[in-house]
Amino acid sequence: MESELLSLKWNNHRTTFLHVIGTLRSKASYTDATLACDGKFYPVHKLVLSTCSEYFGAIFERTPCKSPVIVLKDIECKNLEFLLDYMYIGEVNVRQNELAALIKAAECLKIKGLAVPDEEPSV
Repeated sequence: MESELLSLKWNNHRTTFLHVIGTLRSKASYTDATLACDGKFYPVHKLVLSTCSEYFGAIFERTPCKSPVIVLKDIECKNLEFLLDYMYIGEVNVRQNELAALIKAAECLKIKGLAVPDEEPSV
């Protein structure tokens, strides 16, 4: 006799997951890559960046280094910080006069939802 299939759902999964990812980022815990921009270094998680950016996904896929340092020459630190917030939290607040430069940086890095259409994952 087959038993009934039960569905278990974690109601706060998204909120909890985003909180934990944000905490890991702020503490630089479990980071496995570094972004370098204008002399500043940003420890990051390859999983987060490759999920949110086709550019970073392609770099990590073809880079055998376990902890690569990626130098970003054409991105201002301010815009990189905005984009990191966007990728880790899912949103960012920018002034209207900063939007064009942010979108340009997002296009360079192929950030999903800003420069690349955000598609539903296929199952």
